[in-house]
Amino acid sequence: MTIADIKSMVQKNGIFYLTGFFLLLGIKYFYSRAAVSDLRWILAPTAGWVRILSGIPFVYEPGAGYVNHSFRFLIAASCSGVQFLLIAFATLLYSFVHRMPTKGKKMCWTACSFLFSYVYTVLANGIRIVLSLYLPLSLPRELFSGGWLTPDRFHTITGAVVYFTALFILYRLAAAFTGQPPLTRQPARSGCVPASAPVLTFLRRCLPPLFWYFTIALGIPFLNGAFGNNQKAFTEYALILAGTGLLLLLPAGLATLFPGRRHKKEGDSPGRG
Repeated sequence: MTIADIKSMVQKNGIFYLTGFFLLLGIKYFYSRAAVSDLRWILAPTAGWVRILSGIPFVYEPGAGYVNHSFRFLIAASCSGVQFLLIAFATLLYSFVHRMPTKGKKMCWTACSFLFSYVYTVLANGIRIVLSLYLPLSLPRELFSGGWLTPDRFHTITGAVVYFTALFILYRLAAAFTGQPPLTRQPARSGCVPASAPVLTFLRRCLPPLFWYFTIALGIPFLNGAFGNNQKAFTEYALILAGTGLLLLLPAGLATLFPGRRHKKEGDSPGRG
């Protein structure tokens, strides 16, 4: 993509990029100052979805959130999933709005990106909460005693796995919907395709969701002073996110880098003469 192409894309989509920017900024500002009662628009459907998935009822307690006393589990403001909503919306808008051929479709994509991100966040967050409820109960208690892995760290890892997975699925679904070709290895013409082509293609498909995840989950808090306020906690959280993302991408990355065995097996199948 040339500089002229970038300028043309910004001219055609700048109003939608700005709309998304101010919407993200406004929701982030609102969320940073919101009480639990201000977040019932997302906490209530999340608690309802958790009940559908697990059969565990939650009741609303003003000033606290949705609580189940039997499990001693609270769906508080910090569990609302608003941050993932912002990540999902940014990924959908900035990665794909330029693919819409008309202004009307761009407007529709912008609105639908936010609405779908809201619904998708409720679904993903509900799954995360159910896993956070049941996984610790199914694991031996010795796992959390005395070592590095504490219940809080396990909770963070569980959330990172669910949210990263959900975001990559969302990105691939949107790519397929907007007509982006799937991530497949193109057959090489003799001497025409560099060895790095599959790697670059893989990175190109993974970088947009990764960029928005780390920008919103780490970049904005860093600029707001989260690192300065608690360097150890922020660094640990950043390392957990980075490690989780790397481990989730590793299988797909290895399959892209070393596709030879699969192709060799396909080529070795006996032909009929």
